[in-house]
Amino acid sequence: MNKLVLMFLIPVLILSACGDTTVTPDTTDQTAATGPIDPYGDPPGYTGDPFESFPEVIAVSIPGDVPEEYEEEILSGTHFTVQISAATSEETALRLAESVSAEINHPVFIDHQSGYWKVRVGAFPARDDAVDYAQVLVNMGFTDAWVTTREP
Repeated sequence: MNKLVLMFLIPVLILSACGDTTVTPDTTDQTAATGPIDPYGDPPGYTGDPFESFPEVIAVSIPGDVPEEYEEEILSGTHFTVQISAATSEETALRLAESVSAEINHPVFIDHQSGYWKVRVGAFPARDDAVDYAQVLVNMGFTDAWVTTREP
């Protein structure tokens, strides 16, 4: 099939290339720029200011690592979270939670259950979001991170 297409297409291309056509540039257009075109300049013949209707810029604010604000309904109801540690002492859990919260933009919780202080990260309404973020925490070094639910 490919050979048949090539056998038909090659003669057509050769015949079309052999035509006696010449292209002459149109020199009647006096607005054409001479020399190299400046891609950052105005088009030839343009005299307006494209920003004249905009206010003057006096300051620029680039947000840094701004913590996300969470809806109260997510934080107050049952939600998915990622557990990164279960410590036997509250002090250890507090130190870990403090160091983790300095590096991420999700809330960090400490829950005391069954004699352990469980450090959990995030309040995700969907399990898939928690699973995705668990991978981020694994890449940060919390290799035992796993998704669970949390009821405040």
